[in-house]
Amino acid sequence: LGFAFKETLENYLAGVLMSLRQPFAPCDLVVIDGQEGTVVALTSRATILMTPDGNHLRLPNALVFRSVMLNYTRNPSRRFEFDVGVGVQEDLIEAQQLGTEELGRLSGVMNDPPPRAFIQTLGDSNVQLRFRGWVDQRTHDFWTVRSEAIRHVKLSLEAAGMDGANAFQRFIYL
Repeated sequence: LGFAFKETLENYLAGVLMSLRQPFAPCDLVVIDGQEGTVVALTSRATILMTPDGNHLRLPNALVFRSVMLNYTRNPSRRFEFDVGVGVQEDLIEAQQLGTEELGRLSGVMNDPPPRAFIQTLGDSNVQLRFRGWVDQRTHDFWTVRSEAIRHVKLSLEAAGMDGANAFQRFIYL
């Protein structure tokens, strides 16, 4: 009988401890044990998430309590990054300036900290520039701003005649 109630008791105790510590709140976007979703509820035995594709996910509180948890919502500022390839013959400083200026003009990209660009890697046919910006998730949708940032930087580099500006090879999701 003790073994039968062990899991129930663990989940209940974990639920009480999480209620005291409050590692997340309703509507927070979290990743728990590799499962991503928006917190719907914390019950006495389980944490309920709504997955990005609209499914309810029930995680036992003991699992949630023991797991590594990433809370995207706790800090309203969230950084995005993406890489853009430009030709090896291009002026890299100019490409960085064009991209960061474009990010600075984009609605939803924060000015503090300012957008940045770094030379990431040097290849045989192109140089990968990594652009970074920050989004205030309280006022703007992270994924929409990131998508628009990629589009605007690409278009600004193409307009300046930067060779290889449309050679997006890898995106980083943070």
